[in-house]
Amino acid sequence: MDSSKKPITYWFKAMWWFTTRKSGVNAVNLKELLGFGSYGTAWTWLQKLRRCTIRDQREKLSGRVEVDEFFIGASRPGQRGRGAAGKTIVAVAVER
Repeated sequence: MDSSKKPITYWFKAMWWFTTRKSGVNAVNLKELLGFGSYGTAWTWLQKLRRCTIRDQREKLSGRVEVDEFFIGASRPGQRGRGAAGKTIVAVAVER
């Protein structure tokens, strides 16, 4: 990111698309969404984002583990909670 010639706002947009699309984002989609001139740029950016999501040397959680879930999305009329349309579930686990 530090040696990128693109504005930082592009990185934030790429992170947004990378994290919020239910079916994920591929390089062709990212190229079109951000208006990149080449597929290679979009592919490289996605590889960098994917590397950030995995921690090397990771271990399974053990001992006391706390887990929580919540939904992200704007309020809409209709059903609430798990069955609500347009909501994304997020699950988090932490070792205490």
